[in-house]
Amino acid sequence: MKSYHSIFRYLVVLASILTVGTAGFMHVEKFSFVESLYTTVVILSTVGYSGGAKALDQRGELFAVFMITIGIGFVTYSAGGLFRALIEGELRKSIGRFKVTKAIESLRDHYILCGLGRIGATVAQKLKANRVPFVAIDKDPQILPLIEKNEYLFLQGDGTDEELLNRAGIKRAKGLIAVMANDSDNVYTVLTARDMNPSIFIISRAGESGSISKLYKAGANRVVSPYIIGGEKIAQSIMKPNVIDFMELAAEESNFDLKIEELTIQEGSELDGKSVEQAKIRQLHDVTIVAVRRPDGGFVYNPSPQFVLNRKDILIAVGRSDAIEKFERSTSPDRR
Repeated sequence: MKSYHSIFRYLVVLASILTVGTAGFMHVEKFSFVESLYTTVVILSTVGYSGGAKALDQRGELFAVFMITIGIGFVTYSAGGLFRALIEGELRKSIGRFKVTKAIESLRDHYILCGLGRIGATVAQKLKANRVPFVAIDKDPQILPLIEKNEYLFLQGDGTDEELLNRAGIKRAKGLIAVMANDSDNVYTVLTARDMNPSIFIISRAGESGSISKLYKAGANRVVSPYIIGGEKIAQSIMKPNVIDFMELAAEESNFDLKIEELTIQEGSELDGKSVEQAKIRQLHDVTIVAVRRPDGGFVYNPSPQFVLNRKDILIAVGRSDAIEKFERSTSPDRR
């Protein structure tokens, strides 16, 4: 942005000098506007004045000397500064692109966010707030201020472009989020991503209900329809308002000190091989396990005291923020 200000400043100076020179010759030599402008440009260009539009009298020659002095100064300083500003601007862009490329190349187990519309922008904010690494892709140049403000890693282009997905590190990525406005683009992106990385986790937005099955067939692991979810939430808010209020307070970042978190039991954890009763999760950590997801994808809701926990189990835990953070240490071997 600084280079653009410099360019604008030099152009204003040039316009001012042309105005002064043109007005001067019109007054001193009684030249027409075109003759005066032509004479001024010839002098400022330092190509040498050999008659110009018309021959100059003594007063005109003195004014020409004045303009030549200004012209030499402008060409040597302002023109050089203008060139420097242009070069610096391009250099800054090149350095910026190089930094982004290097930062993306260093990512591992990150997410690729295709689409930064209303939904994508919200997803990006949440990912950044939770320090989840991601690369955003969008072809709309109007979102560039949003990128600069939030300092997202960003690639401009079409999320359906295989080359662009490669540059975003899709083969090293943990997941891809397709939330573009057009369902056809989302389907094609999901299909391309699944082909490029068969193990990647893919979440996609569906604008139309008919697109849900297509997205699953294309390879999406999960499909979210904002309109269906919104309609269901409105209905639930009427029928079960207190349940909705509780879930929102627990799920959102608020002053309400309650948190719902998913924690994976890692190999070597003190919980591995213990029953819920033996682990004394409630007594030691003041945390409640509301569900356990087994490695095969099945859920066990409200596990009994005799339920045995194993590594790779995913615990859905509810508790105060500080209690959840303390309990998280017991799920990892290096935090025992």
